[in-house]
Amino acid sequence: MDGKIYKCGQCRQFTRTPNNSKDLCGAWEQPTMVNRVACDFFMLKSLKESKANGR
Repeated sequence: MDGKIYKCGQCRQFTRTPNNSKDLCGAWEQPTMVNRVACDFFMLKSLKESKANGR
């Protein structure tokens, strides 16, 4: 990545799950949390934000 620390909650593969203490990572199909540091499968949610960051 470009030195900026991205979090799971910023990823397209992050899914909120109501009434659960953890959310779901679509890449791994495993529980995660919004503030967890993103993995190598990270994909920024916003195309606008992606272009601003040069990704």
